[in-house]
Amino acid sequence: MNNYVCALFLFTTMRFCSSDTECKEPTSVTLTEKWSTEAVMKTPESALYDESRRVIFVSNVNGFNNDQHDGDGFISKLKPNGTVDNLDWVTGLNDPKGLAIWKSKLYVADIDHLVEININNGTIVNSYPISGAVFLNDVTVDSKGTVYVSDTGGNKIYQLKGNTISVFDEDENVSGPNGLMAESETLIMASAATGNIGLIDYQTKAYTNWTSGIANADGIAKDRFKNYFISNWQGEVYYVFTNGNTLKLLDTKDAGINSADVSMMPKENILLVPTFFNNRIVAYQATYE
Repeated sequence: MNNYVCALFLFTTMRFCSSDTECKEPTSVTLTEKWSTEAVMKTPESALYDESRRVIFVSNVNGFNNDQHDGDGFISKLKPNGTVDNLDWVTGLNDPKGLAIWKSKLYVADIDHLVEININNGTIVNSYPISGAVFLNDVTVDSKGTVYVSDTGGNKIYQLKGNTISVFDEDENVSGPNGLMAESETLIMASAATGNIGLIDYQTKAYTNWTSGIANADGIAKDRFKNYFISNWQGEVYYVFTNGNTLKLLDTKDAGINSADVSMMPKENILLVPTFFNNRIVAYQATYE
């Protein structure tokens, strides 16, 4: 079978449902604002829900200037209702962006380092320098614990296996890689440069273009139907079906509100949207029909 059919097969075989109702494919989705934090965040780039701990982690770039290594970035903790639990939970970072969880570890993309935080006590236990990295952006972890981090400025995707950093992919299709999501057979990559969303085979690095037309593509979040919300940093959110069809659900560009690295609270059907320069996290209730 060709790459597209193969990729589609991999996606459809990932649908594990506990009931017919849960597995029924929605035909339309709407987003309605449920809550938002006060504007106390400091340039929030990523919001990640930790379902097991019932915590939302937020990366705060803070000062966004030419001096990226300014040490003023930090991670916040929110309760599931948006209440700030600890604004300055982990400090001393530079420009933290993408977040990913593996067991008791929180991984953070921080310009040219991949930072590892012990979730249990909020301490930085490792900071892996990535030589040549330009603008590390998003992070994801596969089922074996391999960590992947995108370098939007360097047109590369790196991986951390054990304690070793190496280049995972850097071919012509890895152009401005931003959002990443590790699935069972393929790595989903959102390109901020091309607006394409592609699938990269872990073993062969074969690339399949899944969908396109999402300018400044940023975060990727999966819902309980195994479909995806994908953000455009400038202020849009799209719903992407398994077959690659898209629906634009949110557009806050005219209001000057960004939509950065999104995350899903799957059981609650809530999408978390960091608003970057707007300094809030906004939660949207997803309603399916």
